[in-house]
Amino acid sequence: MTDVNEWVWIFDELLMVCRNEENRVIVKMEKTDETYTGKLQDMPMELFAEIAGLQHGEKIIESIVKNAEKEFFRIYFNQQC
Repeated sequence: MTDVNEWVWIFDELLMVCRNEENRVIVKMEKTDETYTGKLQDMPMELFAEIAGLQHGEKIIESIVKNAEKEFFRIYFNQQC
């Protein structure tokens, strides 16, 4: 598995998701009150099992979602300006 901080994210404005095609991970952006947050929507079971088996697996999942959120904010809010 590559470093999750190096994953390339593609933002789909129509579906409001960020996806990493190499690892087949999808993070859905949901609006809560006045802000958007990412929610892990899809991840292959094999990858989830690999991450879950690591010592800090939960933190790695959080990093995946946070990195997708960063890409979303970078692209989405630049388009709105």
